[in-house]
Amino acid sequence: MKFLGGFRARKLGDDAARARELARVRLRMALAACGGALLVLVVGGVWHINVSAESEARVALLEQENRRLVEELGVGRLALEMEKATSSGLERQLAEINDTLMKRQAELQFLKSQAAPTRR
Repeated sequence: MKFLGGFRARKLGDDAARARELARVRLRMALAACGGALLVLVVGGVWHINVSAESEARVALLEQENRRLVEELGVGRLALEMEKATSSGLERQLAEINDTLMKRQAELQFLKSQAAPTRR
């Protein structure tokens, strides 16, 4: 029973059905691969957005802390300058008082030396 050049009709139909089924399977696999790639891209994009948002928040926090520290440094420098000015002012006053004390002691010595001969 050889029909159609040695192929039976049932076999020809089976081959065509098998070819259609393989084409459908290949299409499903291609769609699944595209879907998987799309899923990976979406997940990667969401992850990247989250990481970027966290990085931006961290940078903003660090910039805010930097501004606060710069302000504290300015206040500390101002306090140091005021302390230096006060210290130098006090040192100058102390030197003036010491000079005055030395002059008064010299005057006292002079007056004592002048008063001593008159008592005798």
